[in-house]
Amino acid sequence: MKVYVVCDLEGVAGIVDFKKQCMEEGKYYQQAIRLATMELNALVEGAIEGGATEVYAWPGHGSFPGGIDFELIHPECNLVMQAGDGGPTGFDESFDAMMLHGFHGMAGSGGVLSHSFYPFPQNIWVDDLRIGEIALNMASFGEVGVPTVLVTGDQAAIDEAKALCGVIETATVKWALGEKEKLGALSIQRALSLSPGKAQDTIRVAAKRAMNKIDTTMLFKIKTPFNLKVEYTEAKYVDRFKDLPEVEMLSETSFTKKCYSLDEIIF
Repeated sequence: MKVYVVCDLEGVAGIVDFKKQCMEEGKYYQQAIRLATMELNALVEGAIEGGATEVYAWPGHGSFPGGIDFELIHPECNLVMQAGDGGPTGFDESFDAMMLHGFHGMAGSGGVLSHSFYPFPQNIWVDDLRIGEIALNMASFGEVGVPTVLVTGDQAAIDEAKALCGVIETATVKWALGEKEKLGALSIQRALSLSPGKAQDTIRVAAKRAMNKIDTTMLFKIKTPFNLKVEYTEAKYVDRFKDLPEVEMLSETSFTKKCYSLDEIIF
């Protein structure tokens, strides 16, 4: 069985400071991507124990290296590299399952480092559904018939995935304890985190269980066409969209756009 893993960084255990841990120039960035890689390795081990024969992972946190330490990667994990951070690539209907690793909640969810794609979109709607990175990734794989069977991350990410998909395996490694400050729409929270070892054990067990849910997990899809609405924290982030086809300005900080496919989503 083939499994595709979409990786992020902000939902990894111990990752709580965006500037110091999630930006390449941050003092603890290298430590952070090592922690993310060890969690990914645990996920790969669990998936293989559960029956996976091929595992592919796309590191989606920024451009290369994408939040993963290549030297430490599990020997059975195939890494999708130099593919940018615009969304996972190299997947199709030949995959049996997708797993989300190291994810955070969308902007406004109250989670640890919660945001939607980058710090400045405040709200993103598809018709009446407010979405973030979890929903868009699940929908992209749902389009080709691949179910999302696992999400690992903080409690807000887990709650978000369950609301979209219902039956899904989860591994919670972090909990928000109250907002400390904001960076745009990104919420920096006081947090409670599992230790790296405990988080890895939790993820390994969950990934193994998730392999048994491939046939019972429903596909999450976004019906097309749909109306996209994006709201930003400041007007300066909207200016670049004003003259694009199908775009209608709603206010100085928001716009709407008719979309006929997921590829037409902009933010």
